[in-house]
Amino acid sequence: MKFLLWGVIVTQILFFHGRIWAQSTVKVMSYNTLNFPFGSMPDRPDTLKKILDYVQPDILLLQEVRNSVGLSAVVDYAVTDLPGTYAAAPFVANQSGGSNFNSLQQCLVYNTDIFGLAEEYYLTTDLRDINVYKLYFDEEALAFGGDTTFIFAFNTHFKAGTGTDNEQQRLGMANVFVNALSALPPDAYVLFAGDFNVYTSDEPAYQAMLSPLNPIVMEDPIDAPGNWGSNNYPFREIHTQSTRTQNQFFGDGAGGGVDDRFDFILVSENLKSANSPVRYLQGSYKALGNNGTCHNQNIIDCGFANEVPNTMLSALYHFSDHLPVIMELEFDFELASFSNRKTPPKPLLFAFENSIHTRFTFRHEQCRVLLYDLNGRMVDAFTLRPGEVHSVEHLTPGVYVAVILDHQERTVLGREKLMLH
Repeated sequence: MKFLLWGVIVTQILFFHGRIWAQSTVKVMSYNTLNFPFGSMPDRPDTLKKILDYVQPDILLLQEVRNSVGLSAVVDYAVTDLPGTYAAAPFVANQSGGSNFNSLQQCLVYNTDIFGLAEEYYLTTDLRDINVYKLYFDEEALAFGGDTTFIFAFNTHFKAGTGTDNEQQRLGMANVFVNALSALPPDAYVLFAGDFNVYTSDEPAYQAMLSPLNPIVMEDPIDAPGNWGSNNYPFREIHTQSTRTQNQFFGDGAGGGVDDRFDFILVSENLKSANSPVRYLQGSYKALGNNGTCHNQNIIDCGFANEVPNTMLSALYHFSDHLPVIMELEFDFELASFSNRKTPPKPLLFAFENSIHTRFTFRHEQCRVLLYDLNGRMVDAFTLRPGEVHSVEHLTPGVYVAVILDHQERTVLGREKLMLH
């Protein structure tokens, strides 16, 4: 009787390459860059580079980029030392509010070793565009014609200021986003990031974005409602503005100290599901550098017992009046590009005394295996549970490729080259 021999495979075979990766993560970062690259502060690209070298984001959503020169400074300099190759979605001048060419704009920079950009478009509002980027996992391990996993990243900068008029303008921009959700697949993975400029969780714009009646329901990953600008608000570590107590630092930005939550990354409800192949990594959402000890002070006053070093707090203080928001997504399928970034887990299955044993290091209690020959023909399909063995004595000895899926055959958990004896 012949059995499948399984192991950790590192060689390429036909169109298969890479290794098996389980629960890998990518980092998302949203950052108001304060009129970048303008401003009288010296060496702004160098300061931004220090911040990005520390965070190492894979999806970088920027607000307040002044022009294509600023975007080029990010791609050509600020991300050049990160692990991976980075590109930017094309810079498109703001088309909203009278199509003012000099208006601030939102931009995307992304790690091309992990993501590809399928589509870019914008939504117009009364003030600024809402930019939309349809990203996909590049070189995703697909089971011969399987679907690519897309992420729709919306990037915005709502109207600033207190008062009813400003709140209503923010609501109008939020409604543009909500209406756009109806054009997406109902199960789409969605991120909505940016400088929302909202003051409380009761504000109409915030409520509109999180309405359970929306075509795609969105969630705030940290679910910390309240009057974020109140001195009595308890969760001060989520505040993102301002990094400075003084106004017009280096001739630009707002002061007042760290006391408002203006910057957000919202996620679609399916990204909070433990059963989703792509999902928000619980506990990863942070306002970078804010440990809650510098309320109404400079961000550099948050140095006590802070996991972020003082040199990074200084860079955050000098670069912008906003803090970046960062979070991570984890996923269960294979990415060949992670070979230089991740530590491979143990094999999903292993051979011992001519039998196949399961070693389930993932969340599923069983897996589905599709077996292909070198011509791409599926020659066998079977389910394996812990302790089970599958015979393949009907197959000719030689090299085959196994595609390992979850039991519902929706998520690719890995691929392995194998020999039949």
